[in-house]
Amino acid sequence: MSAPGNPDAFEFKKVDLNDARKVLDDSLTPAVTKTATNWDGKRTPSAAESLRTATIQWILKLPPHIQPRHLHVKYPRVANRIAALWSAETGCESYLDDLLTDKRGGRKGFPLNVATEVASIRDYYFRLHHKGTAWEHVEWS
Repeated sequence: MSAPGNPDAFEFKKVDLNDARKVLDDSLTPAVTKTATNWDGKRTPSAAESLRTATIQWILKLPPHIQPRHLHVKYPRVANRIAALWSAETGCESYLDDLLTDKRGGRKGFPLNVATEVASIRDYYFRLHHKGTAWEHVEWS
């Protein structure tokens, strides 16, 4: 019990350890749980997209060590989108970030070789428009 008039004191009551643990566990459970959604029946398949001439030109303008080898072969639609957004700084940067981050939950992502290429393109794009590398702006805890 707190002493009357003492603002630094607080009241408490004794509880069982299991009850306290349950209260803490319940408070750590997120209020909204994301469940993986099966999009198979909800999304209409789009026609296979071929690589555009502008995308090939964009790839050839990149430094040789940044040019993708697998991205445009396995995911031409993604390569076309990056090439189309390349001149729009915030749009391209945001799109590249979205490709590297699963915001919906439960997505399997790109194969490692494609993900590495996208990350290299993202880092190169960042260096073109900012000083340093993208990793210098990451908050480390």
